[in-house]
Amino acid sequence: VGSALANKSVQAVLDGVCLYLPTPNEVPAYATNIEAPQDPPQTLSPSGSAPLVSLAFKLEEGRYGQLTYIRVYQGTLKKGSTITNVRTGKKVKVPRLVRMHADEMEDVDSIGAGEICAMFGVECSSGDTFSDQPGGGGYTMVRAQLARLRSSALTS
Repeated sequence: VGSALANKSVQAVLDGVCLYLPTPNEVPAYATNIEAPQDPPQTLSPSGSAPLVSLAFKLEEGRYGQLTYIRVYQGTLKKGSTITNVRTGKKVKVPRLVRMHADEMEDVDSIGAGEICAMFGVECSSGDTFSDQPGGGGYTMVRAQLARLRSSALTS
């Protein structure tokens, strides 16, 4: 049994996190073209210069309104930039980005591929894909994951 307070077995836990939760560089992420969902999923590039593709995976109601946790899979998410919710087509200006540390927040100006942050004031649903491309870039991550699950179930 480990304890962060006594600094016992913490390194083993961190090693396990690195082993079981790889970065986007180690495991490819996929997105599906919403115009042609029958096409095979597209492999995303974990590059900061590529168009933004990010996934909202958790919503939390806090003292400052809705807090949306988001992971960037491709591109860079910047404070003040305009992003599009692929599902709804609504454009949103990113008001504030924070990196969470337990119950503390650290304001950041940008988040790159593989990083997780939280945004304030963005109305969305869990599982929504965001892009910085016109029309949302046409890619959704949720459909890609469902397509991969279906194809693996058919081959099993």
